[in-house]
Amino acid sequence: MTMPMERENDAIDIRLSHLSQLFDSIDPSPFREGRLTADAEEYFLRRVGAQPRNQPVRIVIHLPAEEMTRSPPFDVAAALIGHFTACAAGEAKSIRESIRTWRQAALIGFVVLSICLFLAWQIANNLPARPATRILQESFVILGWVSVWKPIETFLYELLPPGKRRRQRLLLRLSSAEVVVRY
Repeated sequence: MTMPMERENDAIDIRLSHLSQLFDSIDPSPFREGRLTADAEEYFLRRVGAQPRNQPVRIVIHLPAEEMTRSPPFDVAAALIGHFTACAAGEAKSIRESIRTWRQAALIGFVVLSICLFLAWQIANNLPARPATRILQESFVILGWVSVWKPIETFLYELLPPGKRRRQRLLLRLSSAEVVVRY
């Protein structure tokens, strides 16, 4: 996607030759809002991420005059805001779903770990000391720790990193942006 861009008073300033540079589809049916291209969405996220957090977001889109006569009319500002609002809601839902899934996996994993450690302890205390007994005991210990592997991995590498939450904050900032369309 080739969009000449420049900064004007810290606004995200975009000059387009046609709307298809910004939106995948601008056909209002079956959806009222257009869907931003992946490149455009990432560009907006990068630009907002580079701005100070307390600075309000302002997007200025320059379009040729023939885009104004489009039939049916297309509300670019509403489509942009709608897209970012939907994306922020989707990101929040994804985070909630990840946490819910992690809680379930952690509960199951720690119950299985507890049972396996109890069985290993029972084997060590109630069966004669033989190599087969030791193998059985260690097998339960290993099985127990493997059962909590995924919940721990999910917690450390998916829930703790701030990437998802940062993306959600950027999308929320974009959803409340002032969008100006100039023809």
